Parts: sequence; structure tokens; C-alpha cells
Amino acid sequence: MKKSNSLLLLFCVNIITVFAQDLKTTEVNVVEGFKPTIPEATRLNENAVFADTIKEDRVQTYEVIESELQSDYKTKPLKAAKVKDDKIPELYATKVSLGTGFRIGSKTSVVHNSLRSKDMSYGIIANHQNSDYKIDSKIAGRSNNNLHLYAKKISAKHIFISNLDYDRKAVYTYGIGSENKNHEGFENNPYYNRFAYTKFSFSAISKEHDEDKLKHHTTFFVSDLNEFSENQIHLSTDISRIVEGYPINLEIELNDYLNYNSKDLAFESSDVKSFHFSPSTSIAKYGIDFDLGVELHYQIQLYDNEFEIFPQIKASKELVKGILLVYGGLRHSEHRNTLKSLSDENPYIHSYGTNQSILAGNNVPQSLETTDSDELFVGMRNVLGKDEVFEGSLAYGEINNFAHFIGISNGGYNRFQVNYLESVWQLHANATYDKKINNIISLNAAADYFSWDKEVYHKPNFTANLSAPINLRNKIKVAPSLCYIGERNVNNEDQFLSAQFHANFALYYSYSKQLSAHLQLNNLTGTQNEIWKDYKEVGFNGVFGINYSF
Repeated sequence: MKKSNSLLLLFCVNIITVFAQDLKTTEVNVVEGFKPTIPEATRLNENAVFADTIKEDRVQTYEVIESELQSDYKTKPLKAAKVKDDKIPELYATKVSLGTGFRIGSKTSVVHNSLRSKDMSYGIIANHQNSDYKIDSKIAGRSNNNLHLYAKKISAKHIFISNLDYDRKAVYTYGIGSENKNHEGFENNPYYNRFAYTKFSFSAISKEHDEDKLKHHTTFFVSDLNEFSENQIHLSTDISRIVEGYPINLEIELNDYLNYNSKDLAFESSDVKSFHFSPSTSIAKYGIDFDLGVELHYQIQLYDNEFEIFPQIKASKELVKGILLVYGGLRHSEHRNTLKSLSDENPYIHSYGTNQSILAGNNVPQSLETTDSDELFVGMRNVLGKDEVFEGSLAYGEINNFAHFIGISNGGYNRFQVNYLESVWQLHANATYDKKINNIISLNAAADYFSWDKEVYHKPNFTANLSAPINLRNKIKVAPSLCYIGERNVNNEDQFLSAQFHANFALYYSYSKQLSAHLQLNNLTGTQNEIWKDYKEVGFNGVFGINYSF
């Protein structure tokens, strides 16, 4: 009811307002002759056109209000995350290997190392191998024993390394003429050639990391062969530093070679001193890396002093980064022929004056000279593909005092004497090829070719080696290999030593981290060609052994 009354009242008020308006009368005067017309309409475009002048104002104003929210909620602090390294593999301090086989009497090795340490390590390695066999009814066995002790100390500024080595090689001289000699013992056997070598060395290496400061690697050692038959005292240092952006390197070496100093020897003692001085640096110009140096050598001996100077130059350029590297230059090298180096190459040498039992006869000592070579060389290293590398080099130059062996039989012995050619021009080509075919098998090949302008003895013109190691998850490792040694001339124009071809096979089986076994088969073809004039090789031989770590 109240709503109806309200509507009625509102209606009455509106009527009063309408009648209260003042509507005035409009007067229209019609002019004579006026003709009303309707103009033609212009057709408009069917498509409407809109003109919008409104622009959006994108300017925004912000005001930062600093305010802290009050809350009584307390968060729980998070603990720092801990990152653990992988578990360090367990180490075994000692490993023992025992083996024996066909034409190999015994083969033993013992290795002991200190466990992990940040600043100190030490160890010992001992090896023994003894072969007892006959060739053409002649005793032809040999033995090889060596001992190596080492210690390494790391300080704040230096690394110190100390070594003590003992190496003893011995062979029966079973050449022609010894078949009637029935000496089978070791002690005081005039047909048993032995060479016992002892060496103590100490090295200090600086740990300086600043290139502008001096760094060095210094080495000192003394050695003895067969109780003062031969001694060497050596001191050398390799110093390096960056000077005005150029790396400067300086090699200094002093050697004193002493021979026949035992009181029981009838030979006159000898003393040869040598001084080696070689500064060098490296520069890069025209995209080529140059290694430049000078080699100075001064030798003092009883009747003659020698002084030599020769440049050392090497230029290398990477034609394709990480793929193809070529290099070449001039180089000089020197090698002192000692009783130790000669006996390592040929254990059947005449050993007069070396403190061992010798048959009476023509006691002539070995001649000990320094061999030096000056060569031009070029080479390349080419990465053919993933895990596939070829490397080759070619060198040509002159060798002074070229050392080779000639057989000399003096009635009591059929052994060898070192002989020197005053000047020999040598061409040497070398090539190596390595390829990892897959995760299981790899291929390794190497070859060397030599050519001389004079006839040399007991040295092959060509040697080659081929191996294909197979690794089956580090559980089984197989290593077949082939070895070829070419023909060699001897000091007889009508004779030469036949080429040697050896097929070898090695197998390693790991039962566990502690226990493993190995098998080595040598000269599977069983050839018995002469390795030295009148000295045949043993033929097929093999050894089987067990390794245990604890």
C-alpha cells in the first residue's frame, strides 16, 4: 500500500512540471517565388571509416612503501648440505708375483708402496729372472736381477726425490769354441759374463708457479759398475724463467767418467770430464713456433780436449688446429759410450778389467768414446680420426764416432769388441700408427728404416713392431704382437745374420683385485737365428705366473 501511494505522488509531480513549461510560438514568413526542392543525396561508402584519436597513456607511477610485516611465526633453520666424494678405492701396499715356465727357470717380482699420503711416499721394487737352457749342447742361460728403492717428499716450495738402483745382468758366453768347456757354476766361472751396476740419485724440483720467478730441476747421482771398474759422477740443473714475455731455459750438466780404478786391475785408470751448457728460448712469428738454442760441449781427457758448439733449431706449425702438425729443424745430440751402455746393448762383449774371472789371454779393454750427431730433421703428426694418430719423421746427418760391434775370437773367448767409425752419414725414417678401434681392441704399429754410407755391423736396416691389445672389461687382457728385425752385416764380407721374425702372445686374467694370473709366450715360430755372430737365440719360451696383492 505504501508503495502505491508513493508512485501516485511521483506521477502528479511530473504532470505539474510538464504543464509548467513555456512553449513559445514560432513565426514562419513564406517568401514569394519560393520553390521547395529536395537535393539529390550523395551515396555514402558502404564501409564505415572510423577515426579514433584516443591514445593510451602508458606512463605509470610507482611508489615504494617500506613496511615490515609483523609475524610471530618462526622458521626452522636449514642444515648445510653435505657433499660426499665417491668412496676411495682400497689400496694394497704389497704385490708378489711368482712364475716359471719353459726355458725360463724362475721369474719373481715384489712391489711394496706406501699408502696414500699428502707429502710423503716411498717404495721398493725387486725383480728376478733366471733362464737355464742349452743351445747346441752349450750352456746358454742368463739371469737378470734388479732392485729399485725410492722416496718422495713434498714440501711447501720443493719436491725431493731420492732413488737407489741395483741392476745385475749375467750371461753365459756360449759362442763357437765353448762347447768343450764344462763350467756350469756361477762363481768364478770364466764363461759367465756379469755386470753389476749401482746408482744413487737425488733430485730437487721447485714448485714455483709464478712464471716471472726462477724455477729449477736439479739432479745429482753417482754410479758404480763392477766394484770401481767404472764410475760416474753427475750434476745437472734445468733452469727456466719468463723474461720480458719470452721463456728462457738453461741446461747445465757436469759429468766425470772414471774407469779401471780398482786396485786389483792391471789397466791404467782413466778420467774423462765433460761440461754441457745449453741456453734456449721460444718465440712465435708468422704463425710458426720457433724453439731456438745453442749447444756448447767441452770435454777434458788425458791426451786431448774437445770443444763443440752447435745450434739447436726447431720450427713447428699447426696447419689444422688439433689435426695436423708439421715440424723441422737442426739438432745436435751426444752420447758417452760406457761399459754400462755397451753391456746393456750386447752382454757378450769382452769384459777385461771388470773384476770378474777371465781366462788368460789378450787382455784388451773396451774403447770408450763419445758419439755425437748433427742432423736435419722434418716430421709430422696427423690426427686421422677419433683415437687414430699417425706420426712420421725423417732425419739425415753426420754421426762422429759411430759405435758398432765386431766379433773377436782370441782363442779363449768368442766375444765382441766395440769399434768406432770416425764419420758416418745416416738417413733415419720413423713412422708410428696408433688406433683405438673400439672399447675392446686397439692397434699399434711402429717401423724404423736406416741407411748408412758405410758398412756397419750387427745393426739392422729395418725393424717393425705390430701389436693389437684386447681388453675385455679389465677382466681379461690379451696382447698378441709381431716383431721383425732385418738382416745385419757382420765383420765378414761373405756373411750376414738372417732376419728375425717373432710372434708373441701375452694373456692377463684378473680374478679379483687381489688375485690375478699372467701367461707370456715368446717366439711362437720357434726360430733360432743368430742374434749376434755365432750366438743363436733361444727359440720358443714361455712363462706362467700368479700375482697376489695384500
